[in-house]
Amino acid sequence: SEQEYFDNAILMVAMIKAGVELAFEEMVNAGMKPESAYYESLHETPLIANTIARKKLYEMNRVISDTAEYGCYLYTQACVPLLKDFMAKTDTSVIGTKYNKGDNWVDNQRLLTVNAAIQSHPVEQVGSVLRGHMTAMKQIAVGAA
Repeated sequence: SEQEYFDNAILMVAMIKAGVELAFEEMVNAGMKPESAYYESLHETPLIANTIARKKLYEMNRVISDTAEYGCYLYTQACVPLLKDFMAKTDTSVIGTKYNKGDNWVDNQRLLTVNAAIQSHPVEQVGSVLRGHMTAMKQIAVGAA
């Protein structure tokens, strides 16, 4: 079912979210304007995901840009060992299990707090302003039409 897909993808979604926020923060810390950092991190994420889905990982570097290719080669070798170390210390027993089984539950009040923190992250704040100027964008279709 569709829900099973999301149940199994919780770790990947968390890593993408963390990667977008980290990339934004580091670009701003390096002196990039927050608006440009937004476009290079969060706004480009659907393009990157779509490219990976259509062309696969091995072609992503050729399709996106030389800069993306260079960044991938430069940072992948540093990220993989860090992520392997992180995963070795992480409880992965909840991945792929149904929610609300055993102690695999989330307090709704905690969820509201987490969502508020996500919404208040600078990348979301900048993105909200910029998306407000994107009046010609098509509405994203949700669910079956």
